Amino acid sequence: MEALESFLPSQPSQAGSTRISGRNQLKGTVVEVVIDGLLAKVVLAVGDQHVTAIITSDAVRELGLKSGDSAVALIKATEVMIGRS
Repeated sequence: MEALESFLPSQPSQAGSTRISGRNQLKGTVVEVVIDGLLAKVVLAVGDQHVTAIITSDAVRELGLKSGDSAVALIKATEVMIGRS
């Protein structure tokens, strides 16, 4: 579990001056941003893995996201599945 500590933010994430309740947070580096109409695909490298999110194009512009930027993936899910091949 200590290896995971390097991917977790040291401070809780905030939206503006508002604190965020989500605790599943992974810090990484933006490796791809593709804007297509109202939506955008953002790929975040977290260690040797990638997390892909589809967010609004407005959010990408407001955050000023571009390749090479540091960012945090906040994961809020009702269910997490794990598979094995």
